[in-house]
Amino acid sequence: MDWVNTAEEYCGRYGWGARGKYIGISRMMNDNDKAVLTQSKMVAAIRPRGILSGFLAIVPSLEYAVFLPPIAAKIGPQRIRMRLSDTIKERGAILSAYITRDKTMVLEDVLVWGDKSVWFTEQFRTRWSQLMGTFAKEDWKDDKELQGFSIVLANYIQPAALEEPEGNSVIEFVPSMPNQKRLIWVGSSSASPRQIPQHMTQTGQVLQASASSSIATSSFIAKKEVGMGPDVYSIYRNDERLGLGLVRTLPISRALRAGLEKGDTIPVSAVFNKQFEKWEILTVL
Repeated sequence: MDWVNTAEEYCGRYGWGARGKYIGISRMMNDNDKAVLTQSKMVAAIRPRGILSGFLAIVPSLEYAVFLPPIAAKIGPQRIRMRLSDTIKERGAILSAYITRDKTMVLEDVLVWGDKSVWFTEQFRTRWSQLMGTFAKEDWKDDKELQGFSIVLANYIQPAALEEPEGNSVIEFVPSMPNQKRLIWVGSSSASPRQIPQHMTQTGQVLQASASSSIATSSFIAKKEVGMGPDVYSIYRNDERLGLGLVRTLPISRALRAGLEKGDTIPVSAVFNKQFEKWEILTVL
């Protein structure tokens, strides 16, 4: 498969070797990382346990993107037909991404942008702005039918908003500084479901994570829709009902349920997600 060799050679040109032979951008957390978590700015994400990240390579010489999973993955390289601008097809890029068990590709970081190895030189906020701003708004148009499956951007939140991961998920902490590996925390069997070690809740910042959002994050009120399921809420601005709320993570779901114990209205921050045509609830205030 020449397209696989071409994609692997392209990645190798920027220091990312062939499948299974590169130094990954994540590692398991250990006891010595406590100081890193307390002294560094970080965001965090919940991701499926056992799903490893690979490369989504946009190679200038190819008419399609190529997903290169790590060699330990149960899937092989894939050609991904995407609606890409001529600019990025000429410039090229390498993104960090993974594919979930329900066949959704999650884009999580930028490793190479044009001819620049930005993972080694740029802060995460800058890389995320390239992915969420330039790429998602200018260089790529979502087309599930053409792609063959859904492609979404990762959802990053404050570490303080997290809870201990359940058995089928892990928490990944993302350092702000360049050339810093992500830290994967699988939790501990002795910790209660709502317990997060204190040193993991003292830093972090929110990054808006909706690829198609065009309205800035704002504060609203969420109200439970009675008789419509456990996680169905409506979003209100004062007395005006704006529409249904989108709950994408387990910590948000739990925080909303906890908020219901205090009253019928829950203050939240939300942003309109055009992809789902709903107000995505980012945090419970």
